[in-house]
Amino acid sequence: MIKNSGRIGKDNKEGTSKQFRWTKPIEDLFLEILAEEAQKRNKPSNTFKAVSINRVAVAISERFQVQCDVKHVENHLRTVKNQWQIICKIRAKSGFRWDDNMKMITCDRATYDATVMAHKKYEPFLNKSIDHYDEMALVVGKDMATGSFAKTFADIDLDDGNQDSVPIDCDN
Repeated sequence: MIKNSGRIGKDNKEGTSKQFRWTKPIEDLFLEILAEEAQKRNKPSNTFKAVSINRVAVAISERFQVQCDVKHVENHLRTVKNQWQIICKIRAKSGFRWDDNMKMITCDRATYDATVMAHKKYEPFLNKSIDHYDEMALVVGKDMATGSFAKTFADIDLDDGNQDSVPIDCDN
């Protein structure tokens, strides 16, 4: 009979294959800190500075008495980005409305049933308030180019009656 050593995974090294559990309070702290870091401009492009990721790992470890590593934070950030991509896809589809007060994507029953049948992963985001929507928008929202602000010359309302315009000499 083989005795179970109590370790998770194939690895026999202590602590190398333990899974980190993201509970609601831990995720709340994760998003709270990263939203603060984004507001402090510690997200120069679409990635956070290492100091920001480390701050999250340390805060979670201390507050919840767990071992949270930088890798756990980076992996969960990818998960949140994937959730945000789903939210953006749904919001862009016809038949869905956005309730900004409730932070909720709404649709009628027929649309809901058809969508959930085709895309089971959409279900958690339909007709339910999206927790920490504003924080998610700060943390991962600017990572996706949606094209919603793109304009052509035809879209721009040019006022022909602009008396204050001055011709510019491009040769100077």
